[in-house]
Amino acid sequence: MTVMLSAHGLHRTMTLGRKTTDILRGCDLELEGGGLTAIVGHSGSGKSSLLMCLSGLDQPTSGTVMLNGRDIYHQSEKQRAKMLRSEVGFVFQQYNLVPFLSVEENISLSFRLDHSLPPREVIDNLIDSFDLSHRKNSPARLLSGGEQQRTALCRALARQPGILFADEPTGALDSQNTQLVFETLRRMADNGKMIVMVTHDIDAAALADTVVIMHDGRTVFTMGHSASREILAVMSNLKA
Repeated sequence: MTVMLSAHGLHRTMTLGRKTTDILRGCDLELEGGGLTAIVGHSGSGKSSLLMCLSGLDQPTSGTVMLNGRDIYHQSEKQRAKMLRSEVGFVFQQYNLVPFLSVEENISLSFRLDHSLPPREVIDNLIDSFDLSHRKNSPARLLSGGEQQRTALCRALARQPGILFADEPTGALDSQNTQLVFETLRRMADNGKMIVMVTHDIDAAALADTVVIMHDGRTVFTMGHSASREILAVMSNLKA
């Protein structure tokens, strides 16, 4: 199968005052098309920083990120923005919904900003899949945290991106909503969508086809589908 997303020699440094910190210290990764990948590791290991670099939202200090054979950081900002808008979806722990717009309007917003026609059937199917039909016309400010995150997921998926990046997508959700979100992501991955998520939930990581374990700014292990205890066993051998 063709490699859809890859990273080689990723370094990311940040300078605050006179202090320079190495956040990523040479990450390497190759992911084939489709499937669910979970990035796990202790706090401060660089998980979210890696996701930001992979998704095109934060340029690494050095190294390359290839998406469908193209180096995303060797393009103009305009070219990169166009590619990411059409091929990539993003979901973060913060929902970033417009509070006075309804669920349906929030999901459709990016299409309206582009002066394009929202794909009505796609949006309706997403609303049904994430159990939001009864809240379709409710303003975002009246939604629960779980409903807001599911709306954010629908918004990201409405453009039918080839790859979805999710940073702790269930970090603020209760167990019932967490299960619903992960079951939906798992189903989409089974249908050919490529999903790359950062999670601290080891049981959720055990649902993934590929598990990437990070430590001290490096990708130190890449495992196939693994049970929770196997992932924990590897992580327990790494110093927090």
